[in-house]
Amino acid sequence: MDTAAVTRRLPRRPVRPRRWAVVAVLLVMAALTAGWPLIDSVLADKEPVPSGTVLELGPGGNMAALRVTGAGWRLSKSRSDPDSSYALSRGGVDLVAGYVDLSTGAGAGQLWTGLRRVLSVADQDTRLGGPRPVTSTAGATGLTGALTRENRVGTATVWVPPEQDFAVQITVLAEPDTAPRTVADAMAVARSVAFPQEAS
Repeated sequence: MDTAAVTRRLPRRPVRPRRWAVVAVLLVMAALTAGWPLIDSVLADKEPVPSGTVLELGPGGNMAALRVTGAGWRLSKSRSDPDSSYALSRGGVDLVAGYVDLSTGAGAGQLWTGLRRVLSVADQDTRLGGPRPVTSTAGATGLTGALTRENRVGTATVWVPPEQDFAVQITVLAEPDTAPRTVADAMAVARSVAFPQEAS
């Protein structure tokens, strides 16, 4: 009888995935399932606005008109209401136009002081410079000044019609690497303000 040692190999046990791997897969699936509606809602919120589009801002007869300059602008539907505000964005630039009711008869100078307070309360990193007179391409008059927020720069502008019963405030903020053409188009939108009731 051969007394040599006999070596037997036990069959290799199938490798079972560790629990953490299964949990990780389930978490990824849950994140994707929950994330798609969020992504979809964000994409659905942005509506393209063609160049040349005229946006009417304000309720009833007290209205201002802004003309969109350049292609690629998108309107945030959740932050926009024709009676009160428009929020536009394009390639690193955010433009917000707001309607202000002047039932107290405040002038542009008082509006500028109020705007500075509102901006500083909303974000302590926001700085609004001193105002200087400005005239829109349609002949409206107002005040404009430099605006900075963290690493973004731009302008704030207040437009008031002769009756001074309402006003339009427009802020433009751009990222440092924003294309000059995009910034120029944003400034063109901000300075396109017209008050149609004045022409009638």
